[in-house]
Amino acid sequence: MSESPSQATAGGGQRRWLNGLRRSYSLIQALAVLALLIVVMQIANDRFLSPINVSNLLGQMTVMLIVAAGMTIIMISGEFDVAVGAVVGLSAAVAGWLLVRWMPVETAADQAFWVILVGLLLPLLVGPAIGVFAGTVVTKAGIPSFIVTLGTLMMARSLTLVVTQGQPIPDIPEPIRAFGQGRWVNLPLPLDFSALFETGSFAEWFIWLPIQNIVWVAVVVYAVGWFVLERTTFGKRVYAVGSNRTVAVLSGIRADRIKIYCFMIVGFTASLAGIVSVSRLGAVSPNTGEGLEFEVIAAVVIGGTSLSGGQGRILRTIIGVIIIALTRNFLNLARIEVFWQGFATGTIILAAVLLEALQRRISSRQ
Repeated sequence: MSESPSQATAGGGQRRWLNGLRRSYSLIQALAVLALLIVVMQIANDRFLSPINVSNLLGQMTVMLIVAAGMTIIMISGEFDVAVGAVVGLSAAVAGWLLVRWMPVETAADQAFWVILVGLLLPLLVGPAIGVFAGTVVTKAGIPSFIVTLGTLMMARSLTLVVTQGQPIPDIPEPIRAFGQGRWVNLPLPLDFSALFETGSFAEWFIWLPIQNIVWVAVVVYAVGWFVLERTTFGKRVYAVGSNRTVAVLSGIRADRIKIYCFMIVGFTASLAGIVSVSRLGAVSPNTGEGLEFEVIAAVVIGGTSLSGGQGRILRTIIGVIIIALTRNFLNLARIEVFWQGFATGTIILAAVLLEALQRRISSRQ
C-alpha cells in the first residue's frame, strides 16, 4: 500500500527534523553541559554569578578565547598546533623586553610612545613566523602537525627563557596596563536572580556589569573569524581541505597553501593573546601560556569541532571555552587545592574526546 502525499510529507519533515537534531547534537550537548554547570556552581557557591566574579571570569578567559578562535580554524583544516601556549609566552616575552628592557627608563610612565607602538606591533609577527615554518614543514615534508608543533613548542618555550632570562618582566608602561585592566563599558545583564525572586520585578533582574576592555578584543577576533569562515572563499576552502584533501586538490584548491595560512592565523591569534596577557597582568612571566594548548584544544572539541577536520563552527567554540573557564573558576571559588586543577582539566579533555567520538558515531547513522 503506497503512502498518501500527506503521509510522505509528514515522514519527510520528520526525517529532516531528526537529521537536523543529529547535526546539532554537539551544540545541544555543549549547551546542556554549560547550563548544568552554571546551575550547580551557583547552588554550591552563591558568589559565582556575582557581578565582580562574572567580570573577572570574562577577563580571565579572554586569552583562551582568542587562541581558541585560531585553533578552531586550523582544526577545521585537519591539523593541530600544540605550540600555541608557548607562542603566547614567547610573544609576551618579546613584548615585555621591547617595552621595558630595550629602552630602559626611570619609570614606566616615561616610556616613549614609539617604543610602546613597536612593543605592541612587532610581537604580533612572532606567531605568524612560527606558523609559516611549521606549516611549511608539515605540508612539504609530510610530517604530522602534532610532531612538528611539539618541536616548535619546545623551541618557543626555550626562546622565552632566553628573552626573559628566566625572570619576570614587571613595570609594563601605564597606557598598556590602563587598557588591559580598565573597564570602560558597563552592560546591563540579567544576572541578579535573587532580586527577581524577591521582588518579582524584571527591572531588578538586570545589573550593570563592568566589562574588561580586553574582552572586546576577543569579540572582534570572533567577528572576523566568523566572517572569514562563513562568508569568504578562503573559509569554504578550509572546510573543503579538512573534509577531504584529495578531493579539494582535484577541485583546484591549493591545499598546502591553505594549511600554511591556517598555521599563520593560529600563530597570529596566539601572539595577539600574548599581548593581551601582558596588558591584563601588567607584567610578563617566563611561564606565561604554559599548558594553555591542551585547554584550548579541549574547548574547541567541546564546541563541536571535529578532531578529524572539516567540521566545526567558530562561535560554538565560545561555549567550550566558557565550560573550561567555569570549571577552573569554580575550583578557585571552592578553594580546592590547585593540584587538582590539572586533574579536572585532564578529565574534561578526555570527556571532550569521548563526546566527539559519540558525535561521529551519531553522524554516521544519518
